[in-house]
Amino acid sequence: MRRALAFGTIVAAIFAGITVFASGSAAADPSASDWASLRQCESGGDYSINTGNGYYGAYQFDLSTWQSVGGSGSPADANASEQDYRALYLYRMRGWGPWVCASLAGLSEDSSASSGVVPTRADSAYISGGGTSTYTPVPTSSCNVGTSNPPAWGGKNFALGTTYRGLVCWQKQMAGRGYNFTGTGYFGSHTLVALHELQSRYGIPQSNIIDARTWAAAWGQTTAPAPTKPKPTAPKPTTPKPTTPPASSEGVWPGLTTAACHVGAKKAPAWPQESFTMGAYDRNLACWQMQMGHRGYDLKGVGYYGARTLAAAKNIQNRNKLGGTGLIGPKTWKLAWEGKV
Repeated sequence: MRRALAFGTIVAAIFAGITVFASGSAAADPSASDWASLRQCESGGDYSINTGNGYYGAYQFDLSTWQSVGGSGSPADANASEQDYRALYLYRMRGWGPWVCASLAGLSEDSSASSGVVPTRADSAYISGGGTSTYTPVPTSSCNVGTSNPPAWGGKNFALGTTYRGLVCWQKQMAGRGYNFTGTGYFGSHTLVALHELQSRYGIPQSNIIDARTWAAAWGQTTAPAPTKPKPTAPKPTTPKPTTPPASSEGVWPGLTTAACHVGAKKAPAWPQESFTMGAYDRNLACWQMQMGHRGYDLKGVGYYGARTLAAAKNIQNRNKLGGTGLIGPKTWKLAWEGKV
């Protein structure tokens, strides 16, 4: 929040040849509602939460990050105003990047993100003083947690390095089986370890993909639901879906067309309800890449998130004042079609 300098102070500074800076000021900060959304997604808004997964408090700091912004002790033991202050401090240093839930909640960055301006205590006082969460978490009741009846699988495999709202149910069920998950929907290293242990327990060939079979196994089911048998039709030539990233960036996702991806359209197609980070491999990401290539970036629709995709994502985020995190969420998805380049 800006702090106004008295007119006389400004004039005096000018005549003295002194440049005056407002210490601790920033052009803007996220709204109280944005912070409430983040807390709801990260921890259910519980400032004292400590589930033993290495992340603590309302903003789910790990200890090294907490200490990097001046925190001491455990974040879960700090009062709300201290956690709010350290969260704003981190935001001004690194934007929304440290919080995967910022993408799930659809939060965008403003000019104070990654500004490097250290906030004052007064700057953070507004954070938990109001605001209504706009993030609607997946309710536990819809996840059948603790039962042997898995909820319907959505028909989409979950891949490492990507965020999915539907993955929250799998994580919550696995948390009930002793794994340290809060249910963010992000497929990271903790989820990968749990997946491999589950596959080993049920004799499922090890992979880095949560498919229908490993979805059902979390609820104790040993077989995946039988697929619906299609009516017999004349065979059509098909291109097999790739299972591994391409060896180079020269190819494109097999069978993908510019029309299917709305390349060149004035309005972005609907966000696919998943975010993409380094290492992700997905057909929808290939569409984003094709559109970015159409707008002049050195990208083709390979579907793999590598160094070129990271550079392009950061570039278009910075051009549109979203902050260069590189995370392709709902805002950055839309920028490929509607943002400034």
